[in-house]
Parts: sequence; C-alpha cells; structure tokens
Amino acid sequence: MMKGFLIRLQIFLKLWFTSMYSFMSLLLIPIIGLIIYNSGTYEIGDLSSLIYEKTATIWFMLIIQWCFSVDLDSKFYYQIITYPVARWRFLLERSLLSIIIFGGLMMIVTIPLGCIYGKFLWQGFVFSIPVYMAFGGLVFLGMIIGNHSLGGLIVGILFWMMLFFGQVILRDLNAILLVYGSVERVVSGESGFWLAENHWLVLNRLFYIGLGVLCMVGAIFIINRKTEG
Repeated sequence: MMKGFLIRLQIFLKLWFTSMYSFMSLLLIPIIGLIIYNSGTYEIGDLSSLIYEKTATIWFMLIIQWCFSVDLDSKFYYQIITYPVARWRFLLERSLLSIIIFGGLMMIVTIPLGCIYGKFLWQGFVFSIPVYMAFGGLVFLGMIIGNHSLGGLIVGILFWMMLFFGQVILRDLNAILLVYGSVERVVSGESGFWLAENHWLVLNRLFYIGLGVLCMVGAIFIINRKTEG
C-alpha cells in the first residue's frame, strides 16, 4: 500500500511541476521575497499575516483544486470508485498529496524566513493551520457539490474575500489576527494561550477546525449518496 502511494506521489509531483498551477504558485515565492526585501515598513506580525493568512490561503486553495481536478474534471474519479477501493482512502490520499505539496512550498518560504526573523514566523504558520483546514474543507465540498474543481475554486475565492474584507463583521471569528499586538503576544508565548482573556482566541481556532472537519464529512456524505444512488 505504501509503495503504491509513493509511486502515485511521484507521478503527481511530476504532473505538478509541469503544470500552470506550479508556475503560478512558485511565482509567489519571488513576490514574497520582494515584499520581504521592502519590509522595512512592516512589523513582524504584519509580515507574518501577509504571508500565512492572506497569501498562503490562496496558495493552498489552488493546490487542493489542482490535486482533485486531475480526477474530478476528467470524471475519472467515478470510474475509480467502481473498483473495490474505499472512497475515504482515495479522498484521504488526494488530501495528503495536497498537504505534501503545500507543506513543501511553505517550507521553502518559512525556513529562510525563520532564520532571518526568528521563530515567530514558524509560530505564525502553525497558528494559521486551522484556517487552512477550513479552506481545504470548503474547497473540497464545493468541488463535490459542483462535480468539478471549478466549484471548489469559486467557493475558495468567495471564502477568502469574506475573510479579507469582512473582518469587522466577523468580529471574534476574524481569521486575520496576526496583525494585532495582543494576538502576536499570545502566539509568541508572551501571553498564556489558555488565560481567561484569550478564550475567544481558542474558540476562534476551534471554529475553523470544526468548519473544516464538518465540510469534509459533508462532502464524503454527498459522495456516498451519489455513488449509492
């Protein structure tokens, strides 16, 4: 099983690095580098938010959409599930491929930044993982409902716009938080994460984790209903 997964991983990586999505994603690296080079006007929290909360979410959305488009857009997925293979295993494998590609690209950005600016960049990345989970779940659900990867892309863009432009409306559910000094102190460890005044922050992260899990479960339920019908 592991050998088969590694073979498919090699194939997907080869497809990824020869795709337009790879070019678009890798193009973000020098753009981020240019921003960092001119970051004399940026505080560390602003820089971390720009990379992990505003840019990386788009990155992750494009990667997930591409990984599933290989099978969904060609309708090959519906042929695969006619074989005796667990649907959840197929979906989990595609999700893992997305995470591996995204994680690898984020390491390219985060490792040098961590060496230059310190561990807060790593901490900002870890703090943003629940939001990535929500993005992944919503994009996945959008693709399954729309029967096409374009559905996930549209949902992802709308969700990103809501997070980016709806910060005042979202209030305690705001996903763009690293720009705030109080949150920066919590993430860096200067203020206790579990203190009473920071409970809203715990609930904020749990909300996005729950949203991602709920969307994934909903998508799997819809798939089961479609294939059984």
